[in-house]
Amino acid sequence: MRREKTSVSQEDYLKAIWEIVQEEQVPISARLAEDLGVTPPAVTAALKRMAGSGYLRVRRGGQIELSAKGKGIAQHLVLRHRLAEKLLTDVIGLEWSRAHEEAESLEHGISPEVADLLLKRFGRESRCPHGVPLVGGMSRLRRDYGAVRLSEAEVGHSYEVLRVYEKDPKFLEFLDHLQIRPAARLRVHQREYDETMSITVAGRHGPRVHIGKPATQRIWVRRAPASSSSSSSSSSSPSKSSKSDSN
Repeated sequence: MRREKTSVSQEDYLKAIWEIVQEEQVPISARLAEDLGVTPPAVTAALKRMAGSGYLRVRRGGQIELSAKGKGIAQHLVLRHRLAEKLLTDVIGLEWSRAHEEAESLEHGISPEVADLLLKRFGRESRCPHGVPLVGGMSRLRRDYGAVRLSEAEVGHSYEVLRVYEKDPKFLEFLDHLQIRPAARLRVHQREYDETMSITVAGRHGPRVHIGKPATQRIWVRRAPASSSSSSSSSSSPSKSSKSDSN
């Protein structure tokens, strides 16, 4: 259910646009309507208001671009969302499959002061329960961690799971059953003609797991080191940081 307050709804639109960009997709009104669960006319009206306020602009082809002001608001809300997820899972003990939905409401009540305290508590190098860096987001995950989608992984190699798609609780429950979470290790054994992958997950007993492309496109990985000693040392997050990190 979407929120009623105009200011909150505006933040949601800006955050949704920024998240689409982070996923390397083109933000258009139809995608926003789908992601936010609102009607296309509602999206059109909201975009017109926000364009008039200088938060974004809509190009002739329908592509939406955030202004510096709009981008700043979106990045701050995204950070508060990830902090809320960490608070819910690491402190309160909420299941990770429910963290995203609960954080959608909680994020709007986190003040800048509380956000700073939470960031100090968890650390700037930390990642949300689903694997996205608190600071830097998917841009940093690709740049510093070398993240690629599992669907792009090569057969015969081992990988470390970096991030999984967080907006579908059923998908997270599915991954939980397979013991696939950030930091899990898996090996790709085969790719079928329909892009279904045959994998094994380290520490999980049982036969190989077959995962279709709709799932492998929602999992981001990086190549695991060849030696076991290197593998164990690389299970923690890299200590790289960047002055130009963006959420």
